[in-house]
Amino acid sequence: MGQEVSQISNLTGDRLTLNGTIEGTEQAQRSGPYKPSNRLIKTRLKGRDALRQALYFLAFAALGLPLCFELLATKPLPEPKTAVLLTVLGLISYHLPVTMPSNVRFNPGFPLLMSALYYHGISAALLVVIPSMLLFFFTKKHGLLNCLCNAGQFTICLYAADMIGRYVGWQQGVPANNKAVFIVCLMYFTADVLNILIVSGSVAMEAKRPFWECFTRNFFFERRAIIAQRTFVTVVAMLLTSYMGDIAFCIVFIGVISLRVQNLFQKELAVRTEEAETDPLTNVYNMRYLRRWLKHELKSASGTQAHYAFIFADVDGLKAVNDKYGHETGNSLLIHVADLLVSNVRSQDRVARYGGDEFLIACPNTNLSQAMSMANRILNTITEKPFMLNDMEIPIGMSMGIASWPDHGETVFDAIRMADKAMYLAKKSGGSRIRSAASIS
Repeated sequence: MGQEVSQISNLTGDRLTLNGTIEGTEQAQRSGPYKPSNRLIKTRLKGRDALRQALYFLAFAALGLPLCFELLATKPLPEPKTAVLLTVLGLISYHLPVTMPSNVRFNPGFPLLMSALYYHGISAALLVVIPSMLLFFFTKKHGLLNCLCNAGQFTICLYAADMIGRYVGWQQGVPANNKAVFIVCLMYFTADVLNILIVSGSVAMEAKRPFWECFTRNFFFERRAIIAQRTFVTVVAMLLTSYMGDIAFCIVFIGVISLRVQNLFQKELAVRTEEAETDPLTNVYNMRYLRRWLKHELKSASGTQAHYAFIFADVDGLKAVNDKYGHETGNSLLIHVADLLVSNVRSQDRVARYGGDEFLIACPNTNLSQAMSMANRILNTITEKPFMLNDMEIPIGMSMGIASWPDHGETVFDAIRMADKAMYLAKKSGGSRIRSAASIS
């Protein structure tokens, strides 16, 4: 419920957060940053369509906010220190969503929200979420109607979960028993499904698609990446709180926030690994990556009769380009060549910069004749798509040597050395041609 999941809608191309707000995708931002025309409502709709969505937001704000104020006024509030704790944890949680490796966002506020509802009642749950939803007007620049709608939306969903829980026998503050697992799950799914229903109405207006199509997409397709983990964390949090009290809120908060820290470290590690294994100029792999990849491939292919082909390619005339036009132009030429190589290989192949003006292409499950066909295609592309400098065509060539494993070496690295020798043979023969390791006496 709420902001735990962010998704890219295949219907509109807009980034939809499940609190009823809509943000532009990266693709839309490239064509120009999206800025709401006013602070009243954040939407991409215009004219009457925007008015209808504004009325939709206003309706849920009008339904939910009076109910929120009534519940806060009539239902018992937790002790002041507990109220402050829940409010602070809620503000932090809803402003620090956890982005999982799959790029799905999991919000620490949701387990806290449902735990507060289960242990302290609906007034405590409202303290977790309502301040954050209203504060988004300032911190995230959401439209005023969006924020009011979100606050009303959460109130309605929590009220429904509260009513369902009481109907099936939930007793606030009583330690959970075996039956409580069913009650907890029922309360959780009541709030979640009702939230998706409300959000789907806004999505349907934005996408101009049928309501049930949007609901089905949100419920069945967008949630599947996170629902198991979020359900487990939330149910455990609700049950844990019934035994441990307020300290459980801190445990749940720290546990989910630790996921955020871990994922940040994983992303940083992935970026550093990519930087360490990618050639900074051409953006193709470097030999460090290729060696690691080959070792992994050979380990996976152990016991099979796998064949690997290697194409060793050298750019003809790079030194002349550097001398005549400068090294910056030579670097641009290398980038151009790398792009052509990548566009002419298969997804399972790997293109690496060997060093200087040399590239190595590793082709798994490929024999010598198949590699020869690929090399000819690359050579034709190099000829057909010359390097352009200020509308001036600079002809380039490429000498290539081909070898295969296990035909041309006991190890793949022996085969790579044979491909290197075949490339030098092609270069000595005049360049812009292909030679096979089979032609080396």
